[in-house]
Amino acid sequence: MKHDFPSFVPSIFTMKKDLFAEVVVKKGVDKKLLSPQQKEFNRLTKKITETREQIQMLDGLGERLNKRAALELKPLVDKHQTHRADTVRLLDRMFRNHKFNKSETKKLQHLITEMSFELADAGFDDLKEIYNFHSPDKDFDAANAETEELTLARMKEMATSMYDIEFDDDADVDTADKLRAYVAGKLAEREVAEEQQAHKTKSRKSEKPKTAQQIKAEAKRAAQEEKRKQEEKKISQTVREVYMDLVKAFHPDREPDETEKIRKTAILQRVTAAYEANDLLALLQLQLELERIDGSHLDALADDKLRYFNKSLLSQLAELTDELWEIERQLAQLANISHFGYFNPRQVEWAFEKSLKDIKKEIKGMKQNLELLRDFKTLKEWLRGYWF
Repeated sequence: MKHDFPSFVPSIFTMKKDLFAEVVVKKGVDKKLLSPQQKEFNRLTKKITETREQIQMLDGLGERLNKRAALELKPLVDKHQTHRADTVRLLDRMFRNHKFNKSETKKLQHLITEMSFELADAGFDDLKEIYNFHSPDKDFDAANAETEELTLARMKEMATSMYDIEFDDDADVDTADKLRAYVAGKLAEREVAEEQQAHKTKSRKSEKPKTAQQIKAEAKRAAQEEKRKQEEKKISQTVREVYMDLVKAFHPDREPDETEKIRKTAILQRVTAAYEANDLLALLQLQLELERIDGSHLDALADDKLRYFNKSLLSQLAELTDELWEIERQLAQLANISHFGYFNPRQVEWAFEKSLKDIKKEIKGMKQNLELLRDFKTLKEWLRGYWF
């Protein structure tokens, strides 16, 4: 059993929650008395804060388990492989020094060739000679090359089936990396050709006289696009207003006091990072933290202002949700658990602990077997129950 433990992606325990400033309008007021925009603003700011905290906690789990994987699991995987290699060497010696019947010989050589091929490919070079001794083809390098050729052939079949790609006779795809690059190049060429064809089709259509219905539809689409652009512009301006308020208040260039200048420089770095990330909530939190605004300021925000705030916050929440989903997906894949429905990070922790216990148990069993299989009669008895 292979115990490779992939690198962990950012993910949830052992991290303290960030003390984010709470950003709500009309705190404590009955929801029934809030306007729809005010309710939506409070919902979005709360959900963004919760999602951001989840991502940070998941980052903590990933970092912690990565360290444990390097310090605890990797040495066990190495030890496990070493014991497997020792088992191959023992079986080889027993084969050469004792007589086995036809069935036992067949089983023993199958076991030796299977294990020695995998381990030699993993870096145990001395097992190549053992493989060559027991394998019918007598050549590890040739067998390894054949395996790679079969893998490449399967990859080509998949590319042909999935993407309908035809490989040129002189295509240089003798490695997996070259094959992937070739497929990517073919897909890029196809995309360019499709764009060119679409452009030609559009040009031909544009040459034809337009009907009144087509003219009306185009005008409607143009109006919708213009409206969308104006909305995006207003949203951007709304976020920039918050940013500029902080920049004007904390720009260090005109600050004579050196200590205060250092403080403002640090503040401006936080402000700029939030703005570049299009993180409206972080900018509002900075305004509250730095006392540029207070609760009454938020309470007095008009619905038309909140509407643009909400659009920006909704976009921010969508990005964070995608980020969280991807982290959870990779962690679920890592732990071999389902990512659909409720995601429980504790299952990832449990899967890691189980991997440690399983490999320790296997190592213990392999050490015991190494001692037992040194006995010729015990080995023959074991081979009687071995099937492949």
